[in-house]
Amino acid sequence: MNSLDEYWELGFPHVDGWVDTRLLECLHVINQAQSEASITGNVGEIGVYHGKLLIALAYLVGPNELVTAIDVFNDQSKNLDGAGIGSQEHLNNNLKLYGPQNVNYEFIQADSIALTALDKTKIMERRGPFKLFSVDGCHTAEHTFNDLITAQEFLSPGGILILDDFMQPHWPGVTEAVNMFYNRSVPKVKPFFCYCHKLFFVGYGWHEVLLQACLSRFEGRDNARTTAMFGSRVLSLYP
Repeated sequence: MNSLDEYWELGFPHVDGWVDTRLLECLHVINQAQSEASITGNVGEIGVYHGKLLIALAYLVGPNELVTAIDVFNDQSKNLDGAGIGSQEHLNNNLKLYGPQNVNYEFIQADSIALTALDKTKIMERRGPFKLFSVDGCHTAEHTFNDLITAQEFLSPGGILILDDFMQPHWPGVTEAVNMFYNRSVPKVKPFFCYCHKLFFVGYGWHEVLLQACLSRFEGRDNARTTAMFGSRVLSLYP
């Protein structure tokens, strides 16, 4: 497969996971906005399961950009919330079948909350910084809060943090974690877009750029509303 669109049509339906098909348009908007603003970096994800979203992100890397997956993989004793019993073998098979083949992948088997400051520094030195970083790991409030803190430090200027299952009633810990993020720390990122139970964040200096890109594409739709969230203007599309 040669493109994100081709993967979405021919590979995406065959990869196990929980990613809304409508997310494709969002990825195109974000990729275009980053390209036009000369925002570069690698891509990564905490909690990859069998790669449904990771493969899509891999199609958005440029020359010499890297793809990094952090997951407990086969060490399921650390899968505390049971959110997807993943397998690195299934992930590798999906990458071979549906992912871009000229990309540098690295798989880090770890419980993200157990990563030390030295571990994170090594990841950043070898694999960062990231223009796109998805957080979809353990859905407890404590794990998600930790992953948000970790991910924001991994971002390149203009890099985007994508949080899964925000306002998802089956996973209330994720929404609780975002509240903790803004009440117990001084975040370096602001939310700008909410769609398909994913909340998108970007650094303060880039918020208006990404918000306007989303407004240009989605504003005026019946399900679109611009509102305030954690002190920032956010475009929300629901459902």
